[in-house]
Amino acid sequence: MGRAFAGERPQNIDVTVRFGPPGKVLVDESRRAQLLVVGRHGEGGFLGASMGSVSKACAAHSVCPVLLVGQEADDVP
Repeated sequence: MGRAFAGERPQNIDVTVRFGPPGKVLVDESRRAQLLVVGRHGEGGFLGASMGSVSKACAAHSVCPVLLVGQEADDVP
């Protein structure tokens, strides 16, 4: 959570921890959300792929709009 905000978390943002398959959990949460923001860390199978399996599940099945956020060039190891 510390990487998401420069200082303290804004008061109007709720934080929830859920366990389970990430794609399913995020799609379930999209039913109550105005926007689902999904990050891409660039690790794993296909580095050139713009979306991983979780991002694809969210884009295909979420009830609310989905924003896919990639890495900054400075963040790539």
